[in-house]
Amino acid sequence: MATRTYNPAVRVGNWIEDVQLEEDIIKDFQERKESGNLLIQKTQNVMTNILREESLSELRENGELMFGDRVNLQHIATGAVLSAKISTLQASSELKNPCDVSASQMTGPCPRNVFQICSVDGEVPKRPLCYGQKFVLRTLPGPGSELNLWSDRATFIKCAPKSRHPMVQLSSDSSWNVVWQVLCRNPLVRMEMEGRPVQAGEPVILNHCNTNQNLACMSQFKNRTPYGSDMEVCCKTLLDSHKAETQENIWRLVAGSEQ
Repeated sequence: MATRTYNPAVRVGNWIEDVQLEEDIIKDFQERKESGNLLIQKTQNVMTNILREESLSELRENGELMFGDRVNLQHIATGAVLSAKISTLQASSELKNPCDVSASQMTGPCPRNVFQICSVDGEVPKRPLCYGQKFVLRTLPGPGSELNLWSDRATFIKCAPKSRHPMVQLSSDSSWNVVWQVLCRNPLVRMEMEGRPVQAGEPVILNHCNTNQNLACMSQFKNRTPYGSDMEVCCKTLLDSHKAETQENIWRLVAGSEQ
């Protein structure tokens, strides 16, 4: 039985569908390239903006922190730093409002984790930050979008996803929900330390003025991000049997090259 042969120019099967599919793939690629949504473009965008190197304020001889200083907020027990949480690579060159936060093991200073100590009225007075003094932690201009560290009371639909404690975010809000104060770690001398300058690198407690809860790093709750495994950050005072704050509430403000 003779086998029927075809000229190579003859198209068989669903050739029109295959051609159309190939054209659609090329068209979709070009549209994503023009809008900056290709994975390589998102990665390059994050590396050059969100993760670009930043400098912290120089450490003074007396070790005191001043309003206007650029600092990292480092959790002492884990060594992680408070950072903007970016779950997916984004095409935008700056942090979006609102933006969740987490504790990241990427400790290098960058717009994602550098904060400026600002006064409540928005000015930057040239005076030391003292224990019990109200202040605002704000991200840097540009890629940081100048967002404030924010928290509020937990509700059924608005709370930390895993611990269910009051959530912490970066927000453009300027209400009482963005006001914090530094407390002495030792509760026995906490009142005596009020009004004294805060030293860089000293173990402290960051207290939220509106809820009277302390910033906490929950190392048992981790989230997978493009930058590694980050730990959940919430606003919850955790006490031991002696009514003293546990290691989850202990942080330090890092300036200069001290890490």
